[in-house]
Amino acid sequence: MQTPDEKKQMFLDMQEHPENYSEEQIEAIMDELDRMPNVETAWQKYISEKGIVKSEKPVTPSHSSFFKVAASIISVLMVSGIALAAIHMWSLTSNPSPKDEGRAHTQVADTTKRHSIPLAIERENGDEPHVFDNVPLDTMLIEMADYYRVAVEFQRDEARQLRLHFVWKHSEDLDRVVERLNNFEAVNIIREPEKLIVK
Repeated sequence: MQTPDEKKQMFLDMQEHPENYSEEQIEAIMDELDRMPNVETAWQKYISEKGIVKSEKPVTPSHSSFFKVAASIISVLMVSGIALAAIHMWSLTSNPSPKDEGRAHTQVADTTKRHSIPLAIERENGDEPHVFDNVPLDTMLIEMADYYRVAVEFQRDEARQLRLHFVWKHSEDLDRVVERLNNFEAVNIIREPEKLIVK
């Protein structure tokens, strides 16, 4: 059985470090507080039984304010715990598991607005290779997709951040470029008529 001082120390610790206490521990303390007799009622009963004359100022034990503060702290902790649980549940639903990524998290890159060099000029310089050195896959594929006038769809965010060294010749057809990119172990690109799908 804990002394009042130990309980007070535990309540203070709960307030400062709620992460150290499980929901079960918090609920156990709340149950203990619920089982405790109402100090004010017990004091009034004692006064009436002993025939003590009431003074103008009510006499109450010093522990009643402590328990009110403790109950308030525990209530705040429980609400905080519920909020954290809700945030955690939300984050789990917004970040699908790897098996669901293909269905639930498809992103399509818009390549229609990225033409910085007119296509005719690029095709004239088709013999000069373009070297991508340590460039993210999404940057590289979007530039190539612009050139070949196809869309790019990424089904995994991790694939966007892959950094590669790749030499691209404008004279190569898109199927050959996709075949060469798929030689990288971490890359899996599927070619469709109007779109590249990165898995």
